[in-house]
Amino acid sequence: RKETTREKISRLLLLLLAAAAASHSSAPGTVLRPRAMNNDDAATPGGIPQAEFIEDVAAHLSKGSMTHDEAITQLQDLYSKYKFIDVRLVTSKNNLKGKIPEIRKTLEAVQFLRAKASSDEVVTTHFELASNVLATANVSKAEHVCLWLGANVMMEFTFDEAETLLSKNLKTAGENLAVVEGQLAFLRDQITTSEVNIARVYNDEVRQRQAAKAS
Repeated sequence: RKETTREKISRLLLLLLAAAAASHSSAPGTVLRPRAMNNDDAATPGGIPQAEFIEDVAAHLSKGSMTHDEAITQLQDLYSKYKFIDVRLVTSKNNLKGKIPEIRKTLEAVQFLRAKASSDEVVTTHFELASNVLATANVSKAEHVCLWLGANVMMEFTFDEAETLLSKNLKTAGENLAVVEGQLAFLRDQITTSEVNIARVYNDEVRQRQAAKAS
């Protein structure tokens, strides 16, 4: 059976509505998982290396056969890595926080269209054809929606399929956001510890220089 003009308009409207609301719905964000520096770090959130608090600076230098300058260089290198990971995690968190409302809004739109279709109610709406160009359409008895899957790929789904996919993406995005927030909290502690360690090594060197001058 050939598709009628009304059915074509209905399919076009659903495609545009769903595409506008769900352009990122299938990509809920990527959780950063840095490679661990050693086996002990495997149990830390995301494999982020754990900073060891330097309680005894002299013992730390002796253990690593390092001078103060070498120890500070090593600590600053680790600190720089932490800051780099921090930027990546913050970006990931912001992406997830932006996509979760989009996924939820798209899911609500699909549920709305499904409810209207099951009641045989005609929905009059406006959709964007191009920038600043809107068109009016009447939608009735819709059976499918089209969603962006990423990489410029759009696929048609039934209402059941679309709701299942969006619900799964919404759940995954929420879980990933919780993981990223946990990684960030752990990472901030390591950054603070690194800053304290750098200060302690530097202050110990200053004290030794002052003691040498006094003697």
